[in-house]
Amino acid sequence: MPTAILTGQPVPGSSIEDDLRSLGFAVRTAADASAAEALVAGVPGDQRVAVVDAGFVGHLHALRLGLTDPRFPIAAVPGAVTAQGAGRQALTRAMARETTAGGGTPPGLGGAPTVVAGLPDRIAAALDADGAEVHRPELGRLVAAVPVDPQARNEARQAVAAVDDEAIRLKSAVKARDGFFTTFFISPYSRYIARWCARRGLTPNQVTTASLLTALIAAGCAATGTRGGFVAAGVLLIASFVLDCTDGQLARYSLQYSTLGAWLDATFDRAKEYAYYAGLALGAARGGDDVWALALGAMVLQTCRHVVDFSFNEANHDATANTSPTAALSDRLDGVGWTVWVRRMIVLPIGERWAMIAVLTAATTPRITFLVLLIGCAFAAAYTTAGRVLRSVTRKATPGPYTPLTL
Repeated sequence: MPTAILTGQPVPGSSIEDDLRSLGFAVRTAADASAAEALVAGVPGDQRVAVVDAGFVGHLHALRLGLTDPRFPIAAVPGAVTAQGAGRQALTRAMARETTAGGGTPPGLGGAPTVVAGLPDRIAAALDADGAEVHRPELGRLVAAVPVDPQARNEARQAVAAVDDEAIRLKSAVKARDGFFTTFFISPYSRYIARWCARRGLTPNQVTTASLLTALIAAGCAATGTRGGFVAAGVLLIASFVLDCTDGQLARYSLQYSTLGAWLDATFDRAKEYAYYAGLALGAARGGDDVWALALGAMVLQTCRHVVDFSFNEANHDATANTSPTAALSDRLDGVGWTVWVRRMIVLPIGERWAMIAVLTAATTPRITFLVLLIGCAFAAAYTTAGRVLRSVTRKATPGPYTPLTL
């Protein structure tokens, strides 16, 4: 279990201990900096530990973002700092130095220096000075502060009451850049499904698996070759996609990120789509129409698209450094609202693609479904390939961190 060490003078009426426990922390209090250092040293090195100012005032979700995100070894928000795994040694060194130095006056508070007040912020500053990479989440309208007097504390509490952090949490669960179909037809309600799952202790990997099973059932319905089976298959394919969106939103809502989850999501997406193609081709064969060649062509085309996507992203680590005329034109088009959605739709991302397949399955025949799919995917492949070639020929290779590029 992660451990949170509360430092500084407790504030009457503060909910910080309850907030930390609701986030899964075992809470301990330290009378001074030396006691806090000893408590941190007593937490096993492979466990998360947080040092939190007892005078913290802010939203629960601000604490959640700052103290529970598994992707970052070290993180901080005003009044709180945390480390896990690889970041523990850096935290211990910074804390030892601050304890040895002693004191320090919290920002905005005059008078004699204190030892414990402001300790989390001083530790975070020491980590910065050591060159440690401290993640500081973008809080936006969320409040995270350590007020220095009763008036400031009252103002901070009023600011907390004025902002609904649950609404912000729900909104942030949805990806900022997504396809038209996903943005307007799935995310408005799938975020609430994600919250429902979070409150019942479900994990993103469980939802991902449910999406796979739903798609396999859809493929089985398509394989019946009956009109009723095709209609059921289309409905279930959309349901599978809703769950596919929900797993990522659940991960962002509850900060349950994992490498396994990302791998399962990408792998299962391919398995679901190709299993559905096979089921649809089998259903067509039962009805006397051999479309296996079309199904195989769709699989090959989609495989090639994904290979090209991964290869291009791997070769273009720093997409933001691209100053080619094509990139400049793309940026200008992004400033025109309707062109953004058109460009996101014509590349047939998974949302648009699955919606098209589902509707065509239910309303037409497997042959028409595969023909339209092949034409649409071929056009999308030509569009994205042309754009990437134009970007690449005028861009110098620049080493840097991996940054996916969306066209």
